[in-house]
Amino acid sequence: MMEWEHTRRLALTDDHLLPLINVVFLLLIFFMLVGAIAVPERLDVLPPSSVSAFQPNDVGLELVIDQKGDVLVDDEIVTMERLVSRLSGENAPDRVRLKADANLSATGVLDVLDILRDAGVAHVQLVTVAKR
Repeated sequence: MMEWEHTRRLALTDDHLLPLINVVFLLLIFFMLVGAIAVPERLDVLPPSSVSAFQPNDVGLELVIDQKGDVLVDDEIVTMERLVSRLSGENAPDRVRLKADANLSATGVLDVLDILRDAGVAHVQLVTVAKR
């Protein structure tokens, strides 16, 4: 009779672990789902750092330029000639967000800025990351 009471006490103490295990698994599933929502970018770009407190807002067109000078528009890598034709005509945006790699040469950025100026783009926002 004594042994039966001892095993009963052990079983009662194990029951308190089940809610903890359930919470841990729910948190694990939650963070796995939240982490999977972020869409990876097609080009690996590290923007230059800045001390500016300005936060860029959503604009009509986003251009991404990687370290090699490849230009990405709407998830499609385009040449400079294709970029000129894309920005000309009735579909020409008024505002553009430019996300360039910090290791890209200045001439790479200036070439794209010249194309944007010739296309009549009035506002260009340069994306930067906060300096630590």
